[in-house]
Amino acid sequence: MNIRKIAYRVLRKLEKDKRFPTEEVKDALSRMGERERAFFKELVWGIMRRQIYIDWLLNRYLENPEIPPGVRVVLRIGTYQLLFMDSVPSYAAVSESVKLVENGNFRKLVNAILRRISKDGIRVPKEIHLKYSHPKWIYEELLKWGSIAERIMEDHLKPLPVVLRVNTLKVSRKSLMKRLLESGIEVRETDHSPVGLVVRYNGDFSKFSPVKDGLATVQGESSQIVTFILDPKPNSRILDLACGMGGKTTHMAEYTRDSSDILAIDDSSEKIETLLDNCKRLGIRSVRTAVMDSKRVSDVFKEKFDYILLDAPCTSLGTARKNPDVLLTTKPDGPKKMGKIQLEMMEVAYKLLRSGGKLIYSTCTFTQDESTYIAEEITRRHENLKSLDIRKALEGMKIDYLWDGYGALLLPDGNTLTEFYISAFCRV
Repeated sequence: MNIRKIAYRVLRKLEKDKRFPTEEVKDALSRMGERERAFFKELVWGIMRRQIYIDWLLNRYLENPEIPPGVRVVLRIGTYQLLFMDSVPSYAAVSESVKLVENGNFRKLVNAILRRISKDGIRVPKEIHLKYSHPKWIYEELLKWGSIAERIMEDHLKPLPVVLRVNTLKVSRKSLMKRLLESGIEVRETDHSPVGLVVRYNGDFSKFSPVKDGLATVQGESSQIVTFILDPKPNSRILDLACGMGGKTTHMAEYTRDSSDILAIDDSSEKIETLLDNCKRLGIRSVRTAVMDSKRVSDVFKEKFDYILLDAPCTSLGTARKNPDVLLTTKPDGPKKMGKIQLEMMEVAYKLLRSGGKLIYSTCTFTQDESTYIAEEITRRHENLKSLDIRKALEGMKIDYLWDGYGALLLPDGNTLTEFYISAFCRV
């Protein structure tokens, strides 16, 4: 199996379609052994993280940067191996890359450029956004938060470890951790979430026994924090207004000991099916679902909810460590477009929140059009919707954050915590 060739096809498809070919990658990974999977993921995800920098570097060597896209993809593959993969000998990085060139007229060019890069090594650009391989507009968005821009961009260059959320309906964190250690799995507790475990495992997590048996769910640590800030009480009525595949839905069910009435809404029937499968796997019975546009929920459901979670659809830029393709495919007008949708969904949430009820608005991004602006605007429109101060709760979990007066932007900790915006409200 030629892993480099498979990587080339995946990266070529990303270049052409401007979206990550998720299904093709899943299919490819399913046919690889553990070492092959590790090499493939390092190569593909690593190139996406460094692509903007690599392209800047390549343009220093190209007399005419307007080369065929396929040739540029090959040059990226070779350059990444030469500069960022110590396990690959330079001669192999060059020769194996040249073999990937489909147009024979460009093989000499690829060979010559890669040999020069191998000799010259890393060059550092003056522009900060290029140094950290980020689009300039994203760097400018980060600057709106102050001096944390470089810290976040540097963090985006690191692979994100896999985090599990322990299903406390079935097992304790301590017990599951002991079981994993005894089976030879490298594992440690998360630094902030009291139900998280960081595991080192290169296999298919759908076949990983703790996940398969419903003892745990793969969920990022920042995402886990949301439920602890919402803090829903048992026997309450809860609405998840944009549930997706139900990571936070099932967490709320576990948190309330499967005693609450949880309504999960999404406009994708496939995601709802996945949620229901996860509920079955985890032994959860307190979740009911509906497939519909979230903006219509207040027209269909007249009941009021004690707790509402709006983990809003967003540009997902805060997931760049896990999904570096977002840095390459998100357009500068994306945050404003998503913010408009989010504000409409917040209006629905407001209508469905009972007096005294608690609402969480969260996004896995850092643009202010998808965070501060929404939180500020919804309270301006509704005087009886009051912003809640969540800083003590975050500090209790030893989380570093930036406070904007309405909510908090969770900052990366260098381990498993990534950028995430969370704000809380109460209807009085």
